Amino acid sequence: MRISGTCLRQILSHAIEAYPYECFGFLVGIEQEGGVVQRVERGTNVLHGQPARFEMDAVDFVRTAETAEHIGMAIIGFYHSHPDWPAIPSEEDLKRAWSGHYYLIVSIIERHPVMVTVWRLADDMPRRFLEAPLEVSDAI
Repeated sequence: MRISGTCLRQILSHAIEAYPYECFGFLVGIEQEGGVVQRVERGTNVLHGQPARFEMDAVDFVRTAETAEHIGMAIIGFYHSHPDWPAIPSEEDLKRAWSGHYYLIVSIIERHPVMVTVWRLADDMPRRFLEAPLEVSDAI
């Protein structure tokens, strides 16, 4: 997956602001060439205030999907933070994941982002995530 440095900085800023809670948002772009994120949209974590959890607001999803479609893009994935935890998907992340989408996770330790990873669901069984390559560029 490719993402601009500007979009990645927006995600990191969101993770810092939300700490010690998880932030959540949408990766908007195009699915060609391994996924190209052209915009990020903050989402509302309806579980804000509960440690180590997030849940997407359905109204945010519909609004973001409609806006993306209007400009010729789509929601190609989601991002969230893992406060004081590694940037690897949790069992809860696996249970809630949708096939065909990217999942960018930011590990944030004591309000400092330390690692960013991207994941996709494997096509085979058992249900599991595979790490996807991440390319950061300001040329997007």
